[in-house]
Amino acid sequence: MNKHLTFVQFGEHGLLISWPSKIDPSINEEVLKMDAIVTATFSEEIIETVPAYHSLAVYLKSTVVVTEFIAKLKKTPSTSVKIELGRTFIVTIPVCYDIEFAPDMEEVASIQDITVDEVIKIHTEPFYKVYFLGFLPGFPYLGGLSEKLSTPRKKTARKLVEKGSVAIGGNQTGIYTMDSPGGWNIIGRSPLLFFSTSIGVNSLLNPGDFVKFTPVSLEEFNDIKGEIELGNYEVKKEVRND
Repeated sequence: MNKHLTFVQFGEHGLLISWPSKIDPSINEEVLKMDAIVTATFSEEIIETVPAYHSLAVYLKSTVVVTEFIAKLKKTPSTSVKIELGRTFIVTIPVCYDIEFAPDMEEVASIQDITVDEVIKIHTEPFYKVYFLGFLPGFPYLGGLSEKLSTPRKKTARKLVEKGSVAIGGNQTGIYTMDSPGGWNIIGRSPLLFFSTSIGVNSLLNPGDFVKFTPVSLEEFNDIKGEIELGNYEVKKEVRND
């Protein structure tokens, strides 16, 4: 086990495994590997796991003694589970940055002293890694936002942010997967369905995936939305081997 790991019990049946506190792709990769090891090796003893940027929460069944579980986990070799490395998915996300869907776009541009077109260009350049899901079901916390767009969260949260809204909060970007209150800066909206119990899998994106935003016009947004409603739209998702 990594010597920098810490194992802390929380509550009667919870365990938090922590790495150095920073947003780093290599650390998050270790989190996902540990998640795979715990899930595969101790499936009969756990209820669920929740990975984050640099931590993994493990919820144990009531019959499991946390201290004993920690001792077993520390003795479990990292090679106990075969994990495919370098295999990731790239999901192309169409986003309409039209002012109708981007109430905070001009403010973000003003804070950064750049134009709206530059905000869109910078935001659509990177491949963003999905570090983890949280806040809302399927809400992806994406790493890789340019420092040129890092913008503090709003002082007062909106009572309603519509699903599909693409936003910036500090040095992160993410997508609201359902209607919700929210304090991030809204700069666009995607017509895709990111979380639903009716689409076969609950979440379109999963930790370890990569996201590529692509700008679309308001007309294209409405066309895609119509295709989705008819069940005719196929999300562009491909395997990427690093």
